[in-house]
Amino acid sequence: MENINCKISVITICYNCKADLEGTIKSVLSQTYDNIEYIIVDGGSTDGTSDILKKYQNDISKLISEPDNGIYDALNKGVNAATGDWIICMNAGDIFVSATTLSDIFSQQIPQGKTVLYSDFLLCQSDGSTTLRTTDRSIGEIHHQNIIYRRLLHEQYGYYIITKPYIISDLLFFLAIPETQYYKLPSPIAKVKAGGISDNQWCTEQAWAAKMIYGMDTIPGIFWKFLRVRAYIFVKRLFTKYIAHE
Repeated sequence: MENINCKISVITICYNCKADLEGTIKSVLSQTYDNIEYIIVDGGSTDGTSDILKKYQNDISKLISEPDNGIYDALNKGVNAATGDWIICMNAGDIFVSATTLSDIFSQQIPQGKTVLYSDFLLCQSDGSTTLRTTDRSIGEIHHQNIIYRRLLHEQYGYYIITKPYIISDLLFFLAIPETQYYKLPSPIAKVKAGGISDNQWCTEQAWAAKMIYGMDTIPGIFWKFLRVRAYIFVKRLFTKYIAHE
């Protein structure tokens, strides 16, 4: 099979993530797959993250530690440093579901023409509980840490867009790749820590707009979703104020 022993570049970006980074590093290093290139891009942390990086420096293939222009600038640095056939981005705080995750994926026959492998994912709450979140490329529901994709796709579809304020550059990149090139794996790739940037309301609203551009949603559909979210936020605030006065 073509995918046997192909090189996989795992990219971790971080900034002041001392509390979460070591778990991610351990998860990557515990993988039984034997052809991994591990790249860490640190934005010049000042909280002691550098101590963690120093501890594992002999296990990191490439380390970039310098100020950057945010998440997507850091990702682009990782992509440019990568030499693997496939890329997966595992941010600080995220971990693989098991030590055999990559071995299990690349021991199977990947259908011809598929350049993006993706899966459902496990969302981890602060109390340690996990919830299975489903994904579906046909409706634009995909999650970066649960996508393994061909590095050469960046030559065709470009790199992640860097702007301030941030836009959902990763979703725009992946939606540009035709659905026919996607292959959904039967098991989750990663456990993702709740509370990341994708949980922000602005991110959700931008995702709605992106799906409309790619024909996955309509203006009326987005309008009603927006109203439901605003109503939820309004009721939640009222309830919080009521509890506070009890």
